[in-house]
Amino acid sequence: MGVVFLAQQEHPTRLVALKVILTGALSPRTLRRFEHEGEMLARLQHPGIAQIYQAGTYETEQGVLPYFAMEYVEGERLDHYAHQHALPLRARLELAAKIADAVEHAHQKGVIHRDLKPGNILVTSEGQPKILDFGVGRLEDDESRTTTLRTDMGALLGTLPYMSPEQAGGNPQAVDARADVYSLGVVFYELLTGK
Repeated sequence: MGVVFLAQQEHPTRLVALKVILTGALSPRTLRRFEHEGEMLARLQHPGIAQIYQAGTYETEQGVLPYFAMEYVEGERLDHYAHQHALPLRARLELAAKIADAVEHAHQKGVIHRDLKPGNILVTSEGQPKILDFGVGRLEDDESRTTTLRTDMGALLGTLPYMSPEQAGGNPQAVDARADVYSLGVVFYELLTGK
């Protein structure tokens, strides 16, 4: 759907991750999903979730395109970090607890990630995990459900090896916060066993 660039924000001066839609992927549905991701990220303020700083649009030859300026997370994928640093079991469990806290925060704010996997969790050099990419996420609360982008029946969004059976079944109405808990189980199994 999009591409992420490392950019320099002018005011305040800082490095940011700049997420933009690829012009080849531009469609009304993609624009709605992109805007939806921005709305979800704005709800989330947690040290374990990459923060959104600014959302806006810019003019191109193809028309006006949206962007997000987000917290730049310099880190390694969760699985690579654990392997590269030969983390002992206790350190892996501490990472798992921090990640679970961040996911719980999202769920308390009515946000279901729907694509939790090691590649969407970076760990900084200080050992702080950060959950990224809420692009296929969904709002759970009833008030927002009417304005939330619906997933078509049978359409799979997410990464199959990490999906709950309900999510893999293609019925968006069967997916709730428990789908993220299932995905965390798979992620944590890999984190703790290395398999």
